[in-house]
Amino acid sequence: MLSRLTRPAALSAVAVCALAALTACGDDTPEEDTAAGFDAVEISGPVGELPEVDWKAGLEPGETQSEVLEEGDGAALEDGDEVLVNLAISDDFTQEIALETYGEERTAVALTVGEEQPEPQQVIDLVTALVAEQVEAGTTLGTRIALTVDAEEEFGELALNLAQIGIGNEDGFVVVADLDSVALEGPKGARKAAPAWAPTVEVEDGIPTAIDSSGVEKPDVKAKEVRTAVLLEGEGPAIEKGDLAVVNYLGQTWGGEKPFDGSYTKKREPLKVNIDGAQGPGTSVIEGWSDALVGVPVGSRIIVEIPPAKGYGKAGSGEDIKKDDILYFVIDVLAAA
Repeated sequence: MLSRLTRPAALSAVAVCALAALTACGDDTPEEDTAAGFDAVEISGPVGELPEVDWKAGLEPGETQSEVLEEGDGAALEDGDEVLVNLAISDDFTQEIALETYGEERTAVALTVGEEQPEPQQVIDLVTALVAEQVEAGTTLGTRIALTVDAEEEFGELALNLAQIGIGNEDGFVVVADLDSVALEGPKGARKAAPAWAPTVEVEDGIPTAIDSSGVEKPDVKAKEVRTAVLLEGEGPAIEKGDLAVVNYLGQTWGGEKPFDGSYTKKREPLKVNIDGAQGPGTSVIEGWSDALVGVPVGSRIIVEIPPAKGYGKAGSGEDIKKDDILYFVIDVLAAA
């Protein structure tokens, strides 16, 4: 796992101290076999899938270059839109994929159009900031962008931190970025009848406000499986393991008088969730959430019943969730990548 990076100045200090241990891989790149920018590399494969990167030569030192490899046919982005982006990074020394977000180990990243990226906390944040500079209002979803980067030229002493993903501070590398999606404002889909086991979801102006389980017999607290029902079935792509999902939610225990948590209020933003334990910018959640969300199409509203074995176990959580509490959640799936 990438170590947490605090402030850029601190990153530089750590990197300089570790200089002897983090010798630049780029020192061993044959000098006679280099090329500038995209003359050094060929990128292929369909948007939305892990790209194929074929290095023809080492990357000559110089400024970062960018190129739109394929223009998407999705909606045009606007300033303030938060976009989920899949990335792949390959360096010219190993000529392998050093980091990618298309699989199950690491989620997509998120960037906001027209806004400066937050101060970097991990190495991947440095790369995300580079991509963000290329995404502006009017860029369409489904677009694939690539950048060729000279680590030392672009990052200076911070380039030493790229060793955490196997890239030397004098290496060249390429970044491929697929603009995947932005979050919906709310669920959108065909209404489905709730099953007999499900409690009643109280709704005001289309927004869930409570989960009434007064007419439901308490489920088995020793159960080992999560129960999920679709209340509104969306038409977007289904959530997969390793995704970053963006959701609104409301949680309440069986027999609880009021919700213990939720994100539907004006004071809260939708929650980003790392699915199935993947590394990413979202929140790591209880096992029952991942069990419930995998396979659910974007745009859906679901209701979930989670026993302690798939929730907080015998320890419970704070004052609101006891060891034998059954948890109910209403979840609106707004985006996933």
